[in-house]
Amino acid sequence: MMNKQQLTGMYGYFKMVHGVTRRMVDQVPTDKIDFKPTPEQRSFAETVVHMYAFLDSSMSTAKAGKFTSDEEVKVTSKQEMLDFVDKKFAHAMNTLETITDDDLPKVVEAYGQSFPAWQFPAFAYDEHWHHRGALTVYLRLLGIEPLMIYDY
Repeated sequence: MMNKQQLTGMYGYFKMVHGVTRRMVDQVPTDKIDFKPTPEQRSFAETVVHMYAFLDSSMSTAKAGKFTSDEEVKVTSKQEMLDFVDKKFAHAMNTLETITDDDLPKVVEAYGQSFPAWQFPAFAYDEHWHHRGALTVYLRLLGIEPLMIYDY
């Protein structure tokens, strides 16, 4: 079980992580946002949108106590992608501020299973690192040296 104080502490650190991720997203050239290492993979932009849509929906799920699906949109420029990141991150952090200790143990049905609500922000935290690793590989495949992951 995670309480609000623990969740807030976890996301205090995550704010620094996000700062590096956002700068990493900004490293991709505009004409490469649709780059896919293989056809079945998400593009760079699709991965970024997924990361931040999931972060936002995970916070909304934890607050509401019921599953909220991701709002995944198609971005057509680097600026749209960065604006989406900024919008979703800000909304997720605003939602985090409203989450209470009473919200966190609520049972949420999702993905054919039951989870305590606090698990969703934890999922988003792990998911962020997972996909940021993929973005690092994407940048390397494009011949771009990614930021060091702890470049706070």
